[in-house]
Amino acid sequence: MTSYTSQKNLAAVLFLTIFLSACGGGGDSDSSSTSANTPDSSQNDETAQPTTSEPIISAPIIATPTEQSGGNPNVDGNGSADNNVQAALSANNQFSLARTSCGLNGLSVDTELDDITIQHANYIKHVFANSSPTSFNAHFENEISDIASVTGSNNPFFSGLDLADRLINADYGNSQYGVTENIAQSVYYSSAGNFLSTEAVASSMAKSLLSAPYHLRSLMLPTSGVVGTGMVTYTPSGKNAANNKGYVLVSNAAGTKTTTNKTLEGVFTYPCQDVTGTVTALYNETPNPVRGSGRNLRTDPIGQPVYINMPSADTVKVSNVKFRDVQRNIDVPIQLLDSDNDPYKGTNYALPTNEAFILPLTDALKSCESGSNKGGNCGLYGNSKYKVSFDILVDDKTLEQQSFTFTTGKVNY
Repeated sequence: MTSYTSQKNLAAVLFLTIFLSACGGGGDSDSSSTSANTPDSSQNDETAQPTTSEPIISAPIIATPTEQSGGNPNVDGNGSADNNVQAALSANNQFSLARTSCGLNGLSVDTELDDITIQHANYIKHVFANSSPTSFNAHFENEISDIASVTGSNNPFFSGLDLADRLINADYGNSQYGVTENIAQSVYYSSAGNFLSTEAVASSMAKSLLSAPYHLRSLMLPTSGVVGTGMVTYTPSGKNAANNKGYVLVSNAAGTKTTTNKTLEGVFTYPCQDVTGTVTALYNETPNPVRGSGRNLRTDPIGQPVYINMPSADTVKVSNVKFRDVQRNIDVPIQLLDSDNDPYKGTNYALPTNEAFILPLTDALKSCESGSNKGGNCGLYGNSKYKVSFDILVDDKTLEQQSFTFTTGKVNY
């Protein structure tokens, strides 16, 4: 976990997700750096599942800096920044649709944020296209000794040591209202050279972020109002371009003067009534939402989690949870994650007392489709409707009942 106390004029909340190939990355590590392995050409075709690194939280900073501390963006001499506009819009649409479907405001595209994210996406692309780092935290643009030639100010897309610097160097006006950052990286191998479109990969990355509890929370901040996203592709260093392809998605959302004081009445959930196309399984996240349970999400995933939040309450207690497969007429066991049984109680990741997650435990389901090498558990069944109901005690006074249905998309492996 890295925290910041530097005197900068912003309130930033940073969230990082690194997507690695199915064979790469570590287990449920608490390290904020990530291993970046790419598939060997001898392995079978694989689609990448998310491995997430810890959300990094920067406290709001009030003081105005007397001078910029991170340097200005450097794009001279090594080409201009790349961006797949349609793919970036695909990710934006997923995030915005998820929010508006459940009662939050949507996210408008902010061209200034676009420029910031595109620059940083190209920084990450340059690192992985020209080196194979053993340790790299994609939030930061610091020089790394064993790959110094492609990191820090030696990288042609360097724009600031961290998000705080990047926002200040860009003179971004909404910094004072809070900024979130989600970064996704995927590496795919195909023996036949058949790859999904960049738009499809961006949409898949976005949906996976919406299935990871600690990152889902950051995507559902009521105060967020604008978004900027960069999406780039690259050939991993030392790999055959015909069979290997990498993708980097950087998405920043910010509050604005009109959204910063937005309040949300009643109980908020995601998914909520009539949401469709969610992923079926969560294969990993850091922090690990099932920490201490002995479960290895890589081999024994859980289904799409349900996020519960009641901003107007001090405390909520969720009980009597039912998670029912409507089509098969069966109940799915669940694990409740709240402030009482929070595995990160007392840390920066502790859940507030007015939030909770319902985690569907899909061990007994045989949800993988024929031809899968994942085994029997691929989370919830694909293209299936689920009804979720629960009681919620508000501030130890009022008991409310909630119920809704949502529908999964195709099985994700």
